[in-house]
Amino acid sequence: MTKYFYYFSIYVLLFISYSSLASDQVNELIKSIKNEQQRIDQLDKKIDGSVTLKSDIQSKQATYVYLDLSRDIVVNIAQDFSLSIDQKINQLKTIENSLNSVGTRNIHLYTQFSPSFELVLKIQEIKDTRRLKNILNSNVLISLDCIPFFINYNISQSFLLEAVHVEPSKVLENYKQFKHKAYSNYILDEAAMIAPMKIKTYLHSWNSIHKQIKESKNQTTQVMYDIYEEVGPISRAYILLNDIITNRLSISEAHQISKTDKSLFKYLIQMQSNGVKYGSHSCNEALKYQCLKKVNIINDLHEENGIIRFRILENLNSNEIYTLIVYSEEEIYTSTFLGMYNRLVNKITFESNYEFMFSLKFNKFRTFIKMCAGYNMLDDFISKMGEFEKQKLFDRLVQGIEHANDNLNSAVTLVDTYGSIKSVPTKLLFEQSILSYYSKVEYSDVQKLYGSILSVCNIGDASLMDETINRQRKELEILSLDRIFKGNKNVQQHFFFDDEDGRTSFTHFLTTFNKPNWTIEDHQTYVIIKSVEGKKIEIYANKPSTEYAGQSAINNLFMSQNRWPDIVVHRGHSYFVDAAIESLTPSAEVVFLGSCGGYNIISQVLKYSPDAQIISSKQIGTLLVNDRLCYTLNETIRKGEDLNWQKLWTNLNKSFIKGSIAHKRFQDYIPPHKNLGALLIASYRSIL
Repeated sequence: MTKYFYYFSIYVLLFISYSSLASDQVNELIKSIKNEQQRIDQLDKKIDGSVTLKSDIQSKQATYVYLDLSRDIVVNIAQDFSLSIDQKINQLKTIENSLNSVGTRNIHLYTQFSPSFELVLKIQEIKDTRRLKNILNSNVLISLDCIPFFINYNISQSFLLEAVHVEPSKVLENYKQFKHKAYSNYILDEAAMIAPMKIKTYLHSWNSIHKQIKESKNQTTQVMYDIYEEVGPISRAYILLNDIITNRLSISEAHQISKTDKSLFKYLIQMQSNGVKYGSHSCNEALKYQCLKKVNIINDLHEENGIIRFRILENLNSNEIYTLIVYSEEEIYTSTFLGMYNRLVNKITFESNYEFMFSLKFNKFRTFIKMCAGYNMLDDFISKMGEFEKQKLFDRLVQGIEHANDNLNSAVTLVDTYGSIKSVPTKLLFEQSILSYYSKVEYSDVQKLYGSILSVCNIGDASLMDETINRQRKELEILSLDRIFKGNKNVQQHFFFDDEDGRTSFTHFLTTFNKPNWTIEDHQTYVIIKSVEGKKIEIYANKPSTEYAGQSAINNLFMSQNRWPDIVVHRGHSYFVDAAIESLTPSAEVVFLGSCGGYNIISQVLKYSPDAQIISSKQIGTLLVNDRLCYTLNETIRKGEDLNWQKLWTNLNKSFIKGSIAHKRFQDYIPPHKNLGALLIASYRSIL
């Protein structure tokens, strides 16, 4: 008995000692965070409880994020007695690390921190876990940066299981945050089933994920690991996991098929048409890569006649052409889409186009419907459907997006589709379907999602209209001049890229500003275009031939002056857009995307520049429009006029010769006040 009492006493002493040490660590972390806040406060050379940036509004917002918001989060952590000491330590370390990364070089980028901090505060304050789950799903990438704050909630497992379908790489990167949980093996098994190509990147070396995958008892994961053991981590056989598991292929057969792009593409189309349960994310990524390669060949032949240009499609069936179209949304030219669409409908052998979509298992059909609407071919496509089939198609289009892992993405697709429909009868089909579904929705957050769609699209009774959305829409109609002038100067950055299109665009761009009211200065790797009369404007544009050096030199100049662009213009294909987006700061009031502005791109822009007004295009931009738009925009600013988007767009439309290529392409450009996707993203997240 004495022996047991002795061991019990030792245990109690050790526990008290550990608790005391852990508690001390919590206090040290709180003190460290306070020191970090004071350090950030001092970066402007003043200790006054505020952060001073170039404008009053930026100073106020930065102070709120770095000092007020972080303080509120820390207070909540300290006062939450439901948290264990270890949980407090993990959460405090997350805040400490974020603040520690703030310095003079990036203090102006407070919008990179605000989404995470604001989400953490919501996690701390919202007790309705169902509502919280919807908030987490509305921005999966940001939510995955906040795992320590919800890891012990009962929704963490279901959220991570869904998140791995949307952002498998990010989930795997954060594995250490949840590997101690009993369900961690289920998350890895789900990743192996959905995204085996992402899992295989962890099989090159021995690590905790590799160990868990090897030891998994899950049958699908075991098959995936069998692929690794038989053909190694370099093979693309993992993409064909579905047909390996269903015994349509052996591992060696899958390895052989995946060796060449041609055989892999053919097989992926066939596999997709049969339905893909295993490896769907990897399959979709592979299809997108293969489809973009083929569609870009057609794009590059835009000056050739149709026979030469579309020769690549001659031996493809309707299923294959459809797949090429829907996986190339961000890069496809208008003429490419129309040529492919015509060849698609001519090869469809079903009696109705609804039967054709059914045969495809409605794979990415929302994307296809949106593209048809955007290129004014939706009426043509649904004309080969019965009235019942049309309504059934639109019912399927609008229903159930709340169940999608990327429900906000699906919602943006809906509003973009509606915004592109020109036919009144077709609009009516859409409206009937969504109003009918909305009337049956019961849960409040689903009502918010569909209510936001109705408000953005101006569908239904005025009582349904959300005041927040109406106010935001009104604010987007006119951009006042004072928002784009800081220190009595408007600063812009235009991004050009080192390819044939980029070089041609740059030359044409300089010619556009070779006029009396403007001067062009050559700075080796970049140019500065300055206004001579009127309001002071400086446009910084890198030369395509010195793409990286020019962009870096401009960035260093901005950093040395602590002055960042008010207007950012991306002049290139969508696969170059990251360079422009990553340069964005809260200073950016106008962002001009000279390429397709889909959900992911718009969402990223709003992350860095939440108040930015976005100009985008339904398809690849053209210099015939881009240069005139940029010049007209800058002439308006130079003359000291507010940017009235409706007036600007009307005047631009009149300036192009009706029926010309430029006039037709201009119809694909979307001004800020009509960018329904951007309006929906900003408003929906604000009302959650």
